[in-house]
Order: sequence, then structure tokens, then C-alpha cells
Amino acid sequence: MSLTLLNRLFGGRGSEPAQAASLPADPLDLHTFAERHAQALRAAWPQARVRLSFGAHLADTRIDWSLADGFADAQFVGDGYRRYLAAPAALEHVLAEQVAAAREARRRYERGAEAARDDAILPVLKTRAWHELALQQARSIGGGARSAFVIEPLAGDLVLTYAEDRPESMDYLSPAEAERRGLDREALRACALRNLRRFLPELEVQGEDGLYAARLDRNYDASMALLFEHWRERAPVRGEAVFAIAARDELLLCGSDDRPALRALRTVAQEIARDSAYGLSAQLFVQRDGALHAFEG
Repeated sequence: MSLTLLNRLFGGRGSEPAQAASLPADPLDLHTFAERHAQALRAAWPQARVRLSFGAHLADTRIDWSLADGFADAQFVGDGYRRYLAAPAALEHVLAEQVAAAREARRRYERGAEAARDDAILPVLKTRAWHELALQQARSIGGGARSAFVIEPLAGDLVLTYAEDRPESMDYLSPAEAERRGLDREALRACALRNLRRFLPELEVQGEDGLYAARLDRNYDASMALLFEHWRERAPVRGEAVFAIAARDELLLCGSDDRPALRALRTVAQEIARDSAYGLSAQLFVQRDGALHAFEG
């Protein structure tokens, strides 16, 4: 079963080629767009130190910027670039949104701990490779070996980190910030999962005959694997629940006793992880004893 067939089964999502068909002849490429983004930050803060980093995937492209008083922030370029490609005429508006998000991050820093809003903390699934790349980028700009992210091993090549997601911006939670709020790892994870549970009414589970897709908002779809116990009745499977957590916005599952579905799931996981701008893991994972494990079947 191919990715195309699964898209037909589950209704599919808007594809990048469909968006690209409406683009002008010469849209900005990613590097040029990212440079424009960086220039907008330099214009707003002429004294800032600004550094662009390009990773293997669109989602890895980021701008790290800092000020002399100790403020430091990272803006990921991928979402802004996708919005620009969807509406190239809105370039200046998209860049203005990025500067507005940067201003909000700066205001939160100036307000200090009083600006903390634990109800905005959500769990984010990433890969070990993503974390290694982030550490390399931090070292390259003099950040040492310290991680700017709280990282927990999850299963296989997946790790768990945390984001503060507000209407105006999204920032990863640092170990120092978690400590400042008195959130140890156990309390942090409990807080993030509690906040994620608010989205359960919005979760759509599509499919039939043992093969399902769980869809949310294209940001926390993969994270919903952490709450499977809360929606397992909506996806009845034969045997243990086996997940393809192949991209941030794609969560597929079937049962461990359903061999045809397992073969399809493995193929699709490899395709999505390879081709998606927000690709995660080509591995499969099994829900066992309330936790995720790498699936070896």
C-alpha cells in the first residue's frame, strides 16, 4: 500500500506541489527568505548578534540572536517560509509577524519569571539527530555544550522536548527556565501532558479495518501518541497498538497482529520521514505498559 493510497483512505492533507502551482515564476528560495528574516531582526535590533543556521530539513533552519544583556532567542524559519510560499505577495507581512514574535520574546525576558505561563507548555517529539544538530549549532556560536532544550530519551531514535506555545510565538523551554519555575522532569512532563489533553476533543481519528490516522493541528499530531490511552477506543486494533511517528503532522497506527497493515505502515513511515519538511522517524513504535517502545516485529 503506497502513500498515495493512504492519502485516499484518510482524505490526505494539502500537498506542497498544489501550493507551488500558484506561485509566481521566481519565489524566494529558502536561503534568501531566511536572509530577509535575519535582516528584519537586525533592523529592529541593530546591536543584536544574529546567526543563521541551515539544517538538513526545512524545520531545522533557524536564526539565533542575542543581546548584550544576556537575552538570547531562536526563531525557526520553516513555518514562516511555508506561509510565504502559500502567499508570496504577503512577504512583508510574514516578516513583520516574525519581528513581532521576537519582540514578544524580548518582552517576556524583560518581565522575568512573572511572565511564566505553565499552561502554554506542550510536549514535542523530536529525534536524536535533531538534538545533536542543535548542540552543534549552539557550540558553533559559542554556546558551549549546554542544550537550550529540555531533552528526555523517549523510544528508539525519538526524544521528548517541550515548547511554550502562545498565540504570538512558540519557544522551546530551556533547562534553566524549567528550573526557575520549579519544574523537575516529572512535574514538567505531567504539566505538558495535562495541557495537551485539552486538545483531545479536536483530535480526528480516520480510517477503518485496523489502519488509522490521528490528526490534530499539524503541530502536535505526533505528540498525541503520548495520550493514546485517552483515545484508544476510537482506533480498535488487533494486538498491541503500533505507531508510525514519521513527521510532526503525521501519526498513523495499526495492530501488531495485522501483518498487511504493518507492512503498509512501515513503507509509509519511511516515505514520510524521508520526504516531509517536518520528518521525524522511519521506525515503528509500540504502545506497551503505558509507554512507547521501539517496535521490532
